[in-house]
Amino acid sequence: MCAERIAPPSPRAALAKACAALKVFPLHGVVVLPGTPTPFHVFEPRYRALVEDALGGDRVLAVPGLGSREAAHEPHPPVFPVAGAGLLEQVERHEDGRFDVVVRGIARVRLLEELPAAHPYREFRAEILEDVWPADRATLQPALESLRQLVYQLAQRLPAESGAPALAEAVAQMKDASAIADVVAAAAISEPEDRQRLLEELDVSRRLAEVVEEVAGVLLMLSRGRNQRV
Repeated sequence: MCAERIAPPSPRAALAKACAALKVFPLHGVVVLPGTPTPFHVFEPRYRALVEDALGGDRVLAVPGLGSREAAHEPHPPVFPVAGAGLLEQVERHEDGRFDVVVRGIARVRLLEELPAAHPYREFRAEILEDVWPADRATLQPALESLRQLVYQLAQRLPAESGAPALAEAVAQMKDASAIADVVAAAAISEPEDRQRLLEELDVSRRLAEVVEEVAGVLLMLSRGRNQRV
């Protein structure tokens, strides 16, 4: 087996070009958020072919959600129209043809139209979805500082191996409210339905507020658990 780490000079430009025929890897219960890494084990022949073709080209794919786990076995199950698109950032190729990959999220996309089958996997015409910002971005600062504080408190309660301290350090250095909301959501929110809702939320103010609420809820549960043990 061999491992590859790859990063083209402009992932966003590669995605914009790929949207004419965007390769998709539909999965149930998985949401790829922009700016965050997601590991996958690829073993089905059609998705091994997808990875092979992506490696030979732009290395871009999208991961749309499925409505149910059973749908994954259907040839063309319905997918959620808003998906996370990303880049094959790390690839480990096994001798039997399987792959272990890490997809780094690039942006949200809307799948507009499925293209006629030309490969074992599916392709869609898609468009990149842009963030919707408030007229005055300074209005985001109170929520942003609240989220930073909540993540710091989370780091104080969880062990280093949880990744929470590293997350708090990263968030303290980041400036972009949209990116911070996505990174924290990827680390702290596990329910697929909640992650999909945040993926579909283009309004940065609302997305930030939802992530603040979710992380506050996690802290509340941790506090209750600690109080019960005392």
